[in-house]
Amino acid sequence: MSTILTIISMMVIGAIIGGFTNFIAIKMLFHPYHEIRLFGYKLPFTPGLIPKRRNELSEKVGEMVTKHLLTPEVFKEKLVNPSTKHVLEDTIKIQFNTLKEQKYTIQDFVDRIDYPLEEKINETLEATIQQKVDKYYETHKNDELQNLIPEEIFEQLSRQVDRVTPEILNKIDQYLSSEKGEQDIYLMVEEFFEQKGKMVGMIQMFMTTEDIVYKVKNELRNVIKQEKIETMINLQVQMQYEKWMSKPLKDVLTIERKDKTKLLIAEELTESININKYLNTPLDELVPKLFSYMEGEGTERFIEYMVRKVGDNISLILERMKLAELIKNQIDKFELSYLEKLVIEISNKELKLITLLGFVLGGIIGLFQGIIAIFV
Repeated sequence: MSTILTIISMMVIGAIIGGFTNFIAIKMLFHPYHEIRLFGYKLPFTPGLIPKRRNELSEKVGEMVTKHLLTPEVFKEKLVNPSTKHVLEDTIKIQFNTLKEQKYTIQDFVDRIDYPLEEKINETLEATIQQKVDKYYETHKNDELQNLIPEEIFEQLSRQVDRVTPEILNKIDQYLSSEKGEQDIYLMVEEFFEQKGKMVGMIQMFMTTEDIVYKVKNELRNVIKQEKIETMINLQVQMQYEKWMSKPLKDVLTIERKDKTKLLIAEELTESININKYLNTPLDELVPKLFSYMEGEGTERFIEYMVRKVGDNISLILERMKLAELIKNQIDKFELSYLEKLVIEISNKELKLITLLGFVLGGIIGLFQGIIAIFV
């Protein structure tokens, strides 16, 4: 009877030791979380295996996922899958329909991020225009005007200059024929007689002032109709025109004038462009051809192009994303208690079996020990 009790006791003790040992071993995978010191000396097996090797573990997991699970080939295969293309096409078409139906504008999206886009664009436009004017001025300030004006415009100006003399003479004739012209001539005649005294004033004994004014006016009108006068005026106009055209830009447009001019040009152009109008125009009205194209074959062609480009560059994209490092960093952010809970939830059944196996093996070893103890 004592022999059987000895064997049973040895089996029970062995089972307890085996099971408890496996239980402690499993716990020591995570516990303790931190290093423990006693009298200044680090206790062995602290921290636990996973806390101690956490950095290596997360690094290896990241490498395993990127090298064997989420490989460029896997992403590329998923991208070219017809179902993926259909999902992308449907998503894009839905988004375009929403933009069209809701009459979204660029300003609607700008308001969401609270960014003064209109102000920034206007500032950039004005600054760019001013820079262009400054650059053009510095480049061509020593060039003659006639070399800066486009040929077509220069020819038009030349034709307009030919019309200047007839226009001048016509305006003079209109002035002389007008009541204002007659009044001015009358006043000049009166002033002339007053200045020249009695000797010249004796003329008034034979002609009235009105007669003199009439004679002067008619003579002046006859003079301006003479071909010689027209030729003389035309020659002066042409000379002045050629003189101006031969001047360098810097003589006509000084730096001070240039600075004022560039500000005026920048303001006028910016105002005429009217960025506010474009920002507040519905997108389907702003770019109607784009919406029509995307509602048709555009979406499919766009998806095919993007899938092809992304597929061709997926390796580079994943490399720049540093996916392995990203996975490692995410794992490192987990609390050790959460990691422990996660592992136990996944392998709870297996861990229990390991503990049970410890009890069984311990009991078997205790049985053999009891038998050996009896015979020895």
